[in-house]
Amino acid sequence: MPKPFLYRNIHARGHLELFLLSAVSSLLLVRFYLYVTGYPQIGSGGLHIAHILWGGLLMLIAITINLSFLGIRSHRITAIVGGIGFGIFIDELGKFITRDNDYFYRPAIGLIYAIFIILYLVFNFISRSQHLTSREYQMNSLFQLEEAIAHDMDRREKNKVKHLLQQADHKNALTKELSLLLKNIHAIPAADPSRFRKLITKFDNYYQQFWRNRNSSNIVRFFFIFQTALFTLSVMAVMYNNFDAIADVFHGKQDYSTGLLIGQFVSSAIAGAFALAGAVLLAKSRLSALEQFRRATLVNIFLTEFFIFSRVEFSALPSFAFNLLILGVITYAIRTEIHFNQSDDPLISS
Repeated sequence: MPKPFLYRNIHARGHLELFLLSAVSSLLLVRFYLYVTGYPQIGSGGLHIAHILWGGLLMLIAITINLSFLGIRSHRITAIVGGIGFGIFIDELGKFITRDNDYFYRPAIGLIYAIFIILYLVFNFISRSQHLTSREYQMNSLFQLEEAIAHDMDRREKNKVKHLLQQADHKNALTKELSLLLKNIHAIPAADPSRFRKLITKFDNYYQQFWRNRNSSNIVRFFFIFQTALFTLSVMAVMYNNFDAIADVFHGKQDYSTGLLIGQFVSSAIAGAFALAGAVLLAKSRLSALEQFRRATLVNIFLTEFFIFSRVEFSALPSFAFNLLILGVITYAIRTEIHFNQSDDPLISS
């Protein structure tokens, strides 16, 4: 079997999503800042330093960090700095697709969001959940061991590496050597937690207490169904107010705004389908349900918000911020569930 040219990183999904969220957030913040300050120009005389250059500079810094330093921290910094740079860079798209360099070209926002959608689909394909090869499990284990050299290794980190090696080929000599090396590494006692770690632990305790509540599943189920219904009803209200324009679609007439409205309704329905699937799965598998809720929220961020921003531009900021908050909560819940599941695994905790 031929060796692959590239090997997958188990942390790719988190890093790529961090890149996208940093990019979307920076784009919206730049637009908001320019709107509030009256679109100032940096430069004097005949010079104008467009902010596309600042975006390029940040992307250069991200690439330099990624090529110069080892470890997961450098990857996270690269994702954040590179995402911010890309968001600032792509914000100027309107200038470079119009003859008159029109920054305010209205369809540009829609095109920018379309780019983000394509990137999300590509990133999702790259980091899709599937069984890795034995060599990839070995390489990811080595990467975790590199982290142990930099920051020592506590029991939880040692369990993570052990879990990876258990999925590699047990007969392979390298797997055996890595398992032996891991066994001989002394796991240090957990350091006194920082204020941030204490805060996370407090959240973890609240999280566990919440799920011990007998009505917790019903609360979560109701929240996502209510959120879906609210989004759908708000779109239907707008469609009702534009009923004549919607009716023209059935007569072969359609303008730009009507197409955006229909796209918003369809994407909201797709997000609703994921949310309802999560509500059904909640009784069987909390992790599977959270994954469906995550997909619903991502559809809202990368599809529904695309149509909203294209239609009403930056009046859509509150709904975007709300969805971003929900995504953060769901991501935290998924990571916590995975951590608890691994901690309960007798093969890992032994």
